[in-house]
Amino acid sequence: MSDFIIPVLPREIIVKILLKVPSKFLLKFRCVSKSWLELISSPEFINAHLKLTANDKECSHHRVIFQDSEGNFKLRSLPSLFYKEQITELLNMASPLENPTIYTWTVGSVNGLICLYSKIEEPFLWNPTIRKSKKLPTFGDKLRRNCSYYCKYGFGYDEARDDYKVVVVQCISDDGGSYDTVVNIYSLKDDTWRTVDKFQGNFLVNSSGKFANGKLYWALSANVDTFDMCNIISLDLAYETWRRLELPSYGDSNYPLTLGVVGSDLSVLCPCRQVTNSDVWILKDCGVKVSWTKIFTIEHHRDLGEFIFFSPIFSIPLCQSNKGESLLLLPPVIMIYDGSTKQLEAIENEEYFAAEIYVESLIDPVLIADRGHRNLETSQSFSY
Repeated sequence: MSDFIIPVLPREIIVKILLKVPSKFLLKFRCVSKSWLELISSPEFINAHLKLTANDKECSHHRVIFQDSEGNFKLRSLPSLFYKEQITELLNMASPLENPTIYTWTVGSVNGLICLYSKIEEPFLWNPTIRKSKKLPTFGDKLRRNCSYYCKYGFGYDEARDDYKVVVVQCISDDGGSYDTVVNIYSLKDDTWRTVDKFQGNFLVNSSGKFANGKLYWALSANVDTFDMCNIISLDLAYETWRRLELPSYGDSNYPLTLGVVGSDLSVLCPCRQVTNSDVWILKDCGVKVSWTKIFTIEHHRDLGEFIFFSPIFSIPLCQSNKGESLLLLPPVIMIYDGSTKQLEAIENEEYFAAEIYVESLIDPVLIADRGHRNLETSQSFSY
């Protein structure tokens, strides 16, 4: 009997096959050979793999990360929520923070990276899929002493520079009367904090900016102590410029609107006067022209009104069930919106609340920062 010979496949075929493999298996495949390690670790392969997994219509690579009152994390697949599987099937996920507490929260998620902020530790960029995290440089030295302030946060992706950025907006009061706003931006590629031009606006309402189409969005209030929203403001992460946007015409209401993301577009959840139903609008921002489109109306019980509109997260991912249902994260409850009946159904979740949706990826924040350091050192060596 002749010896069995394993055929050597062309590189192009190997790449096509590996691009369809889930991230958790690719981590193991890196041990097959040195060439596979170099291939799977290359930025080109990682970005191509991310593009395929993020655009999967079944959302089979999307995960929901949960957090309990002590700061511990658990996760589950996003599609399983539509099948209403038991909450006990959550998988444990070790936190990258040394001291996870109730004062830890998620700022946002982009391309598989999650930004974690804590009142005790410095911010972290964390990829739970590959269990890699990077602690950001000390930000505390940028805080003024002997003054009161509040901070708003944001996390997004600068596609022009292929860079991930964390934004901290400080609203500072030195005398208790007037306010000064300072904007600090962290670049993962440069691994440094910078202070940019002063913020041109009023007071930011939502703690975490919503990232959509290269911009971070916050709702604006005319008063630091109220939720009297007057505009939406965006920060373009590529040009680091601010822009004001008009609110959708949703009528008068005593409740503030809630920012969120539908697919890749900014969305708002607008309460009606009777607080028995809410309109969901999406923003089409083409740079010059801005237009709002109402996509559906949600009917809900009156006692859910205030609970919904003060929730920190509102998100409807691209995936929907075969019945036309959409998923809303309204901590501490997950809700299913039935498009045919226009009704909300709450999935009870008393112990954990859904903190963020993320897509599995191979992006390593440590390698990105290290690569940036090496490029900087190379450019400096050529300058002599």
